[in-house]
Amino acid sequence: MKYFLFILLLTFSKISYAIDNPWDRPLPFKNATVEYKVEGSMQGSKTVYIRESGRESAEYSDLSMSMFGMKQQQKELVITTPDWVYHIDFLKQNGTKQTNPLKYFKQEFEALSKSEQKTVVENAEKTGMNMVAGMQGEVQKNAATLHGYKCDLTKVMGSEVYSISGTGFPLKMVSNVMGIKQKEEVIKLDKSKPPAAKFEVPKGVKITVNHEADKMAQQQAKEVIQHLLKGENPDKGAVNRDAYQQDPDNELSPEQQQQLQQMMKMFGQ
Repeated sequence: MKYFLFILLLTFSKISYAIDNPWDRPLPFKNATVEYKVEGSMQGSKTVYIRESGRESAEYSDLSMSMFGMKQQQKELVITTPDWVYHIDFLKQNGTKQTNPLKYFKQEFEALSKSEQKTVVENAEKTGMNMVAGMQGEVQKNAATLHGYKCDLTKVMGSEVYSISGTGFPLKMVSNVMGIKQKEEVIKLDKSKPPAAKFEVPKGVKITVNHEADKMAQQQAKEVIQHLLKGENPDKGAVNRDAYQQDPDNELSPEQQQQLQQMMKMFGQ
């Protein structure tokens, strides 16, 4: 979807031209346990455990949503390592495993020459800002300080996201889309080392490998990098075609808002 690439490109706006790999940027803390309170259409809590400055994370969510008088519960775990991403459904006791999409972006970027890398970074910054404006959005750098960290405010498609400057890691998100209100905010940030067990796949959970997602992520990384290298909008072509067919109005549902936050975190690591 368009917001996928928007978040991906927006993170470039704070990158210096030293040409470090923009898909390998550490958080300002090595370890952390970050607790979120979720209110609105979806209610409950999230806890994100972080180590290796964000290169490894484990996000536990316990949420519920009422639809047509029926309550739907969601208890999930997303474990992210430099190589893999696990999506686990505690209610179904199953999950999937796929290659971390960042790995493909890093590989594609590192395969470029230094001058090509600089071109990609410069074009990504321009394109990201243009996409924000095209969606009637705006970015305010250092708009607030939350939990001791300067945060940039991104306003787009009915959502306001405060993320730690230069990382894309969200500390607060408020949205009001088509009358559906949602709020997700950090209530505690503890920088002590989290338990190693939090990063392990729970016993008894059946994991299947998502080969199709791997292929799509690898192809998308190639296309995005090549479009940026040519100065083209990476939103074009096959990268987004299927997503637009499924969501032609490009609106953010509550579920997509959760995905938006996850993508911000992922592409800010």
